[in-house]
Amino acid sequence: MTKADYEQVIGELEKAHGGQPDGRLYHAAYGEDEVHMFEIWESPEHFEDCRETLMAVLQGTGVGSADVHVHPLHSEHPD
Repeated sequence: MTKADYEQVIGELEKAHGGQPDGRLYHAAYGEDEVHMFEIWESPEHFEDCRETLMAVLQGTGVGSADVHVHPLHSEHPD
């Protein structure tokens, strides 16, 4: 998505009370021409609780669907 798309999605998530979901530990977006996101969640179940809202916002803003990949976190280094 573009930077403008990303800003619109974040704004719509805030309006839908999905901007600060329970269980999300970290959110980041990166990229110059094409913005990508990654997040760290307490558990896959916490993400699944929010997936429907996220997908609805992506569809509603015209971004479309997201290619979501869930991977286990093997270690964390908070330093």
